[in-house]
Amino acid sequence: MAAISPIVATSPSPLPPQVPDPALTAPARVDFVVEHEATVSLVPKSVEDRAWEPVVATHRTDPKRIAVVYEHRGPGAACSLNPTIRISHDGGLTWRSTIASPSAGSGRGVGLHAAIAWGPGPSGTDRLYWANMTTARCGDGRFSLSTTYSDDEGATWSKLRVEQGTPPWVGGFPDIAVDRDPASPNFGTVYVGYNWLAAGADGPGFHLLASADFGTTWTATEIAPAPGPRGYDDWWRIGYRLRPAVDGAVYASWYQVDLRRWDRNNIFAKGGSGNVGRLGVAVSRIEFDPAAKTFEVGLSRAAVTVPETPYTTSGASAPGTSGNVRPDPVWLHGFDVDPATGQLYVAVAAYGAATDGGPRGSIRVGRSDDGGETWSVVNLPAASDDEGHPRSSIRPNLVAGPGYVLVTIRTLDDTGSAATIGSAFTFSTDGGTTWQAPTAISGERWPASNLGGVVNGTGLRERAEQLADGSVFWAYGDGRYASGSKAGRVAIVGTLIRLESHPIAGTGLDGRHPS
Repeated sequence: MAAISPIVATSPSPLPPQVPDPALTAPARVDFVVEHEATVSLVPKSVEDRAWEPVVATHRTDPKRIAVVYEHRGPGAACSLNPTIRISHDGGLTWRSTIASPSAGSGRGVGLHAAIAWGPGPSGTDRLYWANMTTARCGDGRFSLSTTYSDDEGATWSKLRVEQGTPPWVGGFPDIAVDRDPASPNFGTVYVGYNWLAAGADGPGFHLLASADFGTTWTATEIAPAPGPRGYDDWWRIGYRLRPAVDGAVYASWYQVDLRRWDRNNIFAKGGSGNVGRLGVAVSRIEFDPAAKTFEVGLSRAAVTVPETPYTTSGASAPGTSGNVRPDPVWLHGFDVDPATGQLYVAVAAYGAATDGGPRGSIRVGRSDDGGETWSVVNLPAASDDEGHPRSSIRPNLVAGPGYVLVTIRTLDDTGSAATIGSAFTFSTDGGTTWQAPTAISGERWPASNLGGVVNGTGLRERAEQLADGSVFWAYGDGRYASGSKAGRVAIVGTLIRLESHPIAGTGLDGRHPS
């Protein structure tokens, strides 16, 4: 059982003035190009043999080594689910599955929402960490956070550890990260965050675990929700992201909707616009003392909000789509900490009625120079409308590297029928003030109807992460192999977005990214 650490609720610790060093923030001719797009999973053979919800882990020193975990529903899988880990040693061109399953031999049923992170292990080794929700048996429906690790790229795994500090629940949706900065006082510390529900609570709790001994023992604390507007005392939150910072702290972000009343028996229901007070992403700064095993938890603050529309308050599907192709930002937002300046960045999708001939959906990016206390927000440029109609931008990921901020997006046709989906990215080299026009990953676009009737169509989350050389790898669910929702075969596709011109000497592109 994890020790429960004392919680000290404070304002975030004072940060040094954010005066960027020109040698760190003014790179020469930073540009990105698509190196390749390749299938990560096996190509699905049927609607019952599909993959979704990929999470990426990059190696801290080898830019060619990448791991991706995704959910696989297929014949012969335990509990009809098989969280699959695939590893590449050539930058994502070819992949192999790990030899062993992280839950093998545990006797437990695996659940949705696996996450992985690569970081340092004992004696200078590299360790692959895994977190997921598991049950006592298949079909139980009561999930507990479970962790394990591998020092041999999945040939063997440590004994599965089941968290006993919170009661089993239907929720979870964990995230995991490792502090990979050798100069950090918390170098090697592993963090896991997940949803749970306390008796009588007005919304789900955010349980944060930290391990300073490479995943052997854990210390726990709670992250409070951001206070809502008056009269909106309940909340729903999910989509946690954990990002270690340059000074040894860790930042957490999450999607939060403030509600007059939250229905714990219908946890995803927002109750419509009359029940909603605010929607968006919140952030908190946490400091962990590995020697004392205590936390200093900063105040939770709203960072970037999105307008209340039928698509964000009631889960309506976008015009021209159905089923699981929805623009609601509840499941996915982008969040990162610049490894050179310590600036925070959040990306979240807004979606509603089109105005002035523009798209329905756009991406808002917020930046904070003071540890999350205040935020400036800009809208990203609209995606290309080469087909003669606007295209919405939805489902962002965000990566902050020395001298750049890169956002990956899905582009969705704003049409009444026959909408198609594509993939693109954009980036900024001036701290998120101005942005390049979005660049399509490829000419590949697939009909939204291909996955309209498939549960977990494009998946709930996907990830883009920085490689050791500053390039970016992005993995996402894709419907290009499907011919219709009844044959809605979902595959995982990955793209290597190469950093074309490296920053000037001294920028520290040494793989210090937290995943």
